[in-house]
Amino acid sequence: MIKWVVLISNFIFILSCFGPSQSYPTSQQIAFVSSRDGNFEIYSMDINGFNQVNLTLNAAREKYPKFSPDGSKLVFVSDREGDYDIFIMTLEWYGGYTRYKGKNLINLSSQLGNDLHPEFSPTGLEIVFESLQNGNYEIYSVDTLGNDKSNLTQSSGQDRKPKFSSDGEYIVFWSNRDGNDEIYTMTKEGLALTRLTSNQSYDINPRFSPSDDKIIFESNRNGNFDIYTMNLDGTDQINLTNSNGNDRNASFSYNGEIIVFESDRDGNKEVYIMNKDGSNQLNISNHDSLDHSAIFSTDGLGVTWVSNRDGNKEIYLYELYESYSVINLTKSFGSDEYITHQPNFE
Repeated sequence: MIKWVVLISNFIFILSCFGPSQSYPTSQQIAFVSSRDGNFEIYSMDINGFNQVNLTLNAAREKYPKFSPDGSKLVFVSDREGDYDIFIMTLEWYGGYTRYKGKNLINLSSQLGNDLHPEFSPTGLEIVFESLQNGNYEIYSVDTLGNDKSNLTQSSGQDRKPKFSSDGEYIVFWSNRDGNDEIYTMTKEGLALTRLTSNQSYDINPRFSPSDDKIIFESNRNGNFDIYTMNLDGTDQINLTNSNGNDRNASFSYNGEIIVFESDRDGNKEVYIMNKDGSNQLNISNHDSLDHSAIFSTDGLGVTWVSNRDGNKEIYLYELYESYSVINLTKSFGSDEYITHQPNFE
């Protein structure tokens, strides 16, 4: 038996704290993208796969959904107006079940050039994203009404995939502005730019730990991609995985104790978990299909990922502490991907 300690906080939904005009579900929600209706649209469902609802109902291609911190809004990317733009919608519940209905759609980035990978600030008042509007990808911020748009990086390189720190004061991203892909931080206003890595390799896909004491990222500095952590100033860079395969797309559990990632060390992409120090690496998908894009549920009790084990891309849930079983949540005939979980409400 793998021995590892996980601290799990059980959250309670308190409906009244969100005001009289908004009601919230008693079941944690997942948003995802599916092509089941002929084009890629945004759907929501309960954590058990019930009540799958199409939120966008549009002929365009939609992707990269993300919940706001209070769960009342959803930001996503769509090409419904030509280029890929950042859109935001308000979420409401209807009927006798926990079902979403999207309304009040706003285009936040209606300029030429593709806008991708939106992320809410912890306050839910700002969104950062990468934009190609000036000919190269740069990091922008905008408020939830589409105002106060600002280019935070203003470089000639490619600045990619921004992520906020948990306190909302800093942004981490990767950029090739110095010749190869390195990891940088800056304040939320785009100030105090700091380069954290310096290698003739790819250092990419960074994100802060929930406690903001570490940054996790992936690097191929040893010949293949491994998962690393480092301090916020770039010191103490540690290879956590040290495998012969490619270990990628790592993220922390919401209490910061466990890391989930994907690896092809066994010959195909599988989903692994490990302690935050890299110990007790465990394959939890154990299948000869392609299993990838894994994230923790916000209650810490499960991991969801995308797999083609039944012939097409679908979303699966692994229950960490009860049945230890893998459950197909979507069971559709389309391609289901780009998973995001609704935050817990305290």
